[in-house]
Amino acid sequence: MIKFLILILGIVFAGTPYNQKKVLVLSDNPAVYVSHSQFFNLLSKTYRVDYKNIQSNTFNLQLFGEWQYDHLILFSTTNDLKVSIQELLDFYDSGRNILLLGSTDQSKYFRKFLNSFGLDMHEYGSSVIDYFNNIKGNHNIVTTTNVNILKVDKPVAHQGAGLAMTPYETFQVYGLVRGSETAFSGSNLSHNIIYVGATQGRNNARFVATGSWEILSDEYLNNSNLGNFELTQEIIRWGFGQSKILKAENLIHRRLDSDDIKPYNYRLREDCYFSIDIFEWDYQKDQWIPYVSTENDVILEFVMLDPYYRVPLKKGQGAKYELSFKIPDVYGVFQFKINYLKPGYTFLKIAEKITVRPFRHDEYGRYLVQAYPYYFSSFGTMAGFVVFLIAFLLNK
Repeated sequence: MIKFLILILGIVFAGTPYNQKKVLVLSDNPAVYVSHSQFFNLLSKTYRVDYKNIQSNTFNLQLFGEWQYDHLILFSTTNDLKVSIQELLDFYDSGRNILLLGSTDQSKYFRKFLNSFGLDMHEYGSSVIDYFNNIKGNHNIVTTTNVNILKVDKPVAHQGAGLAMTPYETFQVYGLVRGSETAFSGSNLSHNIIYVGATQGRNNARFVATGSWEILSDEYLNNSNLGNFELTQEIIRWGFGQSKILKAENLIHRRLDSDDIKPYNYRLREDCYFSIDIFEWDYQKDQWIPYVSTENDVILEFVMLDPYYRVPLKKGQGAKYELSFKIPDVYGVFQFKINYLKPGYTFLKIAEKITVRPFRHDEYGRYLVQAYPYYFSSFGTMAGFVVFLIAFLLNK
């Protein structure tokens, strides 16, 4: 009976919010919980949310060596956080995610923290202006359709400061929402104005920063003509690791004429078959589905010190990516390598070590084409000797 009750309690508590991942929200302005109620409603549907004052001493990110939260949301202000920047970076380095809602008058603490991720806030008191793409002629409330990685179909409204980064996208730092071509902020032109920026670490932890609080406020989320509601959903899903998550499994390599999977070594010039299954997490179906790359960019490298082959894998059935190739005429220790760094997706780094050996003495052909000159010279010497012997014996 006791075992039965324990089982029932386990099933009940498994479905409660206490089984959800925990999010800590830090702000020193209580009004934000009213002005951003839609944002917090979306957040609480998936996560267990704790709200704390930014200067409070009643919370611990880490306790007895264990992180107490899975995600962190910071509303930047003129006040500094009680937690050190290094502790925030350690939180991120542990594989956890951070969302920073910036403001034009945020303290140097938050600006320095933002710099740690390759982003920078515009000057104090600055604001993005756009005389062509705005709402009802108010050039301080700007709109843009320049959204990357995230799926937003409508224009996004923004009010406040912008972010800056290098003027080109990298595989780790990129602008999720950029300003339109006519936007500017002081000396910053449109190509370097970002409304929402992001960084993804090599450990696949994600950091998202906005130039202002207002981009996620109810004022714009409730406007059906704008895409801010969709943007908020996408930021929560992408920023907290619900979307664009990849995994690889079922790596297979073998000789093309054999069913022996993952042999210890291969011989020079053997035909080799390689395949791997790549899946993407579907948050709507709550399951893994086959990942489909439309750009033919899943590259296999066959590496010793340098790649001897660097070729794209072909899409097979289901989640399978495969390729057949000939082992190079070089023996040594090689690796099958996949280093998939597609912006917006979690990184895939796969390596499988194998040995390539030379021919054994009994694996060479009976006659080698390369040795034909030596064959001819040997038989020619013998034939010449016989001719000379006959001529010598018959000569009187």
